[in-house]
Amino acid sequence: MCDNKKTRFFLLTILMAGSCFYTSAQTLNEQYGPKSTKESSPYSRFGIGNLNRSVNTLTRGFGGAATAYNDVYAVNSFNPATYSFLKATTIDFAFEARSNSVVMNNKTYTSGTATLSYLNLGIPLGKYLGMDLGFKPISNMYYNSNDTTDAQNIGTAIYSYNGSGSLQYAYIGFSGNYKGLSIGFNGGYAFGTFNYANSFSALNSGTDQPSIRNVEFSYRDQVGGLYWKGGLLYRAALKKKHFLNIGATVTLSQQLHVKRNSYNISYQTEPNVDGTETASNIDTVSSIIGKKGTLQMPFESSFGISYGKGFHWNVGADFAYTDWSAFQKMGVRTGIADNSWRMSAGGEFTPNPEGGDKNYFSIITYRLGAYYGKDYLNVNNTDIDFIGGTLGASFPLKRNYNQFGRINTALDIGKRGTITNGLAREFFVKFTIGISLNDIWFIRPKYN
Repeated sequence: MCDNKKTRFFLLTILMAGSCFYTSAQTLNEQYGPKSTKESSPYSRFGIGNLNRSVNTLTRGFGGAATAYNDVYAVNSFNPATYSFLKATTIDFAFEARSNSVVMNNKTYTSGTATLSYLNLGIPLGKYLGMDLGFKPISNMYYNSNDTTDAQNIGTAIYSYNGSGSLQYAYIGFSGNYKGLSIGFNGGYAFGTFNYANSFSALNSGTDQPSIRNVEFSYRDQVGGLYWKGGLLYRAALKKKHFLNIGATVTLSQQLHVKRNSYNISYQTEPNVDGTETASNIDTVSSIIGKKGTLQMPFESSFGISYGKGFHWNVGADFAYTDWSAFQKMGVRTGIADNSWRMSAGGEFTPNPEGGDKNYFSIITYRLGAYYGKDYLNVNNTDIDFIGGTLGASFPLKRNYNQFGRINTALDIGKRGTITNGLAREFFVKFTIGISLNDIWFIRPKYN
């Protein structure tokens, strides 16, 4: 058997290394311009970007129905009330690969990315209490689009719209249960940076044409503030190892702080040997540094129910509703709908959870799910909807009480948006792979 201290040190090293990887990746990708390693989405320019479904890999294969989902050997941070049911200290982390194809103006553009999906360290604190230390992205933004026009006395010119950024959440959560009823919360710090740049550039704006100047307006928003979420879960033990879970979550509308630096510059371009261009003769026409404002986050709630038998099978459904009517960032809410909602349903099945035979496929957990809903955007007076289906599986590494874990996978395929009213339709594929590693901590070993 592995030494417990070495095992715990190794797991914590993975946790910190993953966090460093994510931070580094965000820093390296802040510059604008087309990148094969960035997922480009035209809808991400509005609000706080594309929202990340903040559920673990198990429930992603379950259709995302996470409100009433409870696995005593996995961390479900979507509903913090589940922490008190943990049976072992659990490190749970995952990476996500995404491919996005955008159909717009009878053309298709494909991009993709890979990134850290989440990090969790769940710890049972006795029989009735539990906690979690976690990190996960709330949203991400990246778009890069151009439009060509013929301007009088200038010639061919290009309008460019670029943006990148993300919003993350680092938190600690606690929950406690009594006779099957558990109450929990996550409290932490939401933070991130958003970069925007809109430019107008003439193709013949070199130094031999001093009267022609390109212009660019750019700004950077740094966001930060305290953020919390609450949850409830009631777990009823029924006959013949059956159970019924009823869950709910709520996140009140909360205010984050924003600091904005904005610049209005003019410049010319110089051609390079490789066919690219370099900006030259750059002049800052105006700038505003350190302008302060707020980001009003929306009110969120969800309700879910699940029914199953032990570790053998489980089915569940969720309904989530978000009120975006109060949302604003620096007083602007362009492209934001008054509300959004999502319906999710899924099921999972393990042929032989006890692992009594030698057939490995009998101890794999198989999952299937689907979801449908309306996004928080309203562009050109058009609501943006989405629909998708999911598959998932968990592969046990070892089955015993002292040391065990699973490799978890989930595949999500769906579409979002419409091509009517000059908009875009997105077809996406998301693949998540994660690892749950479990051990018994804070329990004094018994010796004969």
